[in-house]
Amino acid sequence: MFTMQTSEFDSSNEEPVENEQTPFQVSWLPLSLVNCSQFLGLCSLPGCKFKVVRRNIQKDMEELKNYDIQDIFVFCTRGELSKYWVPNLLNFCQQCGIIIHHYPIPDGHMPDTD
Repeated sequence: MFTMQTSEFDSSNEEPVENEQTPFQVSWLPLSLVNCSQFLGLCSLPGCKFKVVRRNIQKDMEELKNYDIQDIFVFCTRGELSKYWVPNLLNFCQQCGIIIHHYPIPDGHMPDTD
């Protein structure tokens, strides 16, 4: 018989409790090196709930809208979105008027060249 032990990387099956959260952080990368006047914003997963991280998706999306974000690229697989308690992130972003580009890249894999 094989018994799987819970590791520190497993997510809980219980709904996490919301805590006070810090402002949603976005790091801005200028695209001037590729002759573009825009910036690329890099951030954590909106609404993520994992270990000690307890983000609130509504508050995170409000902050992204305050930055005038129009497009979001999501590289998590649907399984990862479920693991981090945001299985409806893609639909939620669309409901907020943000264009979603979902290009899932499984951990340890290279992005597809297409």
